[in-house]
Amino acid sequence: MLLHRISACAALIAAFTISSSAATVIKRATPLDLCTANNERALRIKGSFQFAYNGYKQYAFGHDELLPVSRRFSDSRNGWGASIVDALDTMLIMGLEEDYQQALQFVKNIDFTKSKDPSKGFETNIRYLGGLLAANDLRPNRVLVDKAIEVAERTLLPLFVDSVTPSGKRVKVPYTFMDLNRNAPVISGTINLAEFGTYSMEFTRLSQVTGNSKYKILADGLINAAIEQPTRMPGLFPTSWTVRPFAPVNASTITIAGGGDSFYEYLIKNYILQNKENANLLRIWQNSVESIENYMLSPTVQDPRIQYVAMISNSTVYYSSQELICFWPGNILLGITQTVNSAKQQKYKTFADTFFTSCIETWEKTNTDIAPETWSWTPQDNKLGTRLNNLFGNTLKVEVASTTSKNERKRAVERTFKIGNAIYDLRPETLESVFYYYRLTGDKKYQDLAWKLYLAIESYAKTNAGFTRIDNVDQVPARVQDFQESFFFAETLKYLYLIFADKGCISLNDYVFNTEAHPFKLPQPINYQ
Repeated sequence: MLLHRISACAALIAAFTISSSAATVIKRATPLDLCTANNERALRIKGSFQFAYNGYKQYAFGHDELLPVSRRFSDSRNGWGASIVDALDTMLIMGLEEDYQQALQFVKNIDFTKSKDPSKGFETNIRYLGGLLAANDLRPNRVLVDKAIEVAERTLLPLFVDSVTPSGKRVKVPYTFMDLNRNAPVISGTINLAEFGTYSMEFTRLSQVTGNSKYKILADGLINAAIEQPTRMPGLFPTSWTVRPFAPVNASTITIAGGGDSFYEYLIKNYILQNKENANLLRIWQNSVESIENYMLSPTVQDPRIQYVAMISNSTVYYSSQELICFWPGNILLGITQTVNSAKQQKYKTFADTFFTSCIETWEKTNTDIAPETWSWTPQDNKLGTRLNNLFGNTLKVEVASTTSKNERKRAVERTFKIGNAIYDLRPETLESVFYYYRLTGDKKYQDLAWKLYLAIESYAKTNAGFTRIDNVDQVPARVQDFQESFFFAETLKYLYLIFADKGCISLNDYVFNTEAHPFKLPQPINYQ
């Protein structure tokens, strides 16, 4: 009987072992399993990606960008194949396996030690390092990690030099450009807030992936030194800083648009990526949001419900803004998840809604239904200028936008802004915020809005070989320029696709996006969607 029991037990163990072994060959769940989308809108957007990327493959493969009108190529990002690296994670999300494998073979052979032109640290970091890290997070591959280390070590770390803050704190600060022919940075006296402030996420994730803390330590020291500097508006800093000493140039521009944007974006995102270890990042981010609303938000004279964000430059208040700021509503929604105070949560949500509605206004009130690069407006009153002058000791001039021409007076009845730079450069920022709103609420009205914006881009920016800049968003038929940005693959089409894919595909509970829309895996999930 004992022998029978032993034999029976052995049989059970063997059966379990066989069963377990069989189970191991079953495909494990991956972050991409929920990303296959078969609805008409998702497939149409995927088709747009394939159309643009096929044009790139035919006329520009291996170069940075396609010139889709002339069907030539451009190498504005050092000739390392920016469109390929920027598109890696989007290919994985859309299930474009053949394109991905071809791209991966190309990535293996990139030589980040060679470039005839200086490499810009900011762009190299967000596009190349960010793209490699995100692709690895979606489908781990040692080649991607090795190339991420290579680009960081060869082109980014050498930018950092010893400096000191006005209070005597030692800090390493990056120059803007790296000359790979001399293997040395291009020396300059000043650096830009958005550019030096946008290493933190990529360096944090590189340390998490490699286990080497030096990258994170370097970026943390820089950001901590920056946010310790005093500023008139809490949480808002001048865009120009000296390298030695490391200090803000107080007479320079204060803006949340180009020159400042991603510094603020990364405060809350890196707080989350670092598993909330540095409470100062959250505090400064909250200060910045409150200061934007208190000191920079300006109701328009035509419709006070539409409120745009002003800027300060050369001691002058300008009622001028950019499409680049329209990521902010989504960023605020993300930050609300990290804000404990319920009154603040509601205040931030109301502000985000106003901000979002105003960004959508700039799309819906042009002849192409596409937002211009920049716009100005006439404020409802002088309260903002007065408030800022009180803060700055009556040292500011106030520049008021006006609509004086006959055509502009006619248009003023229809819209709240005056177009400045009329181009559309395939930008994703408003779509990014639509994505955050949809993922938060699940409300299909945001899908309908995204679809409307997509159709406008499809109608006016599409060429015979890809998509390109529009010369004037208020002119129909639209004239086009000749440049397809790599971020069209990384950001614009990715956000559009994700709005129509399953909400579990690259869940905002599990991933945080860098400023080029490259998703990094969170060490601990958050509760967003």
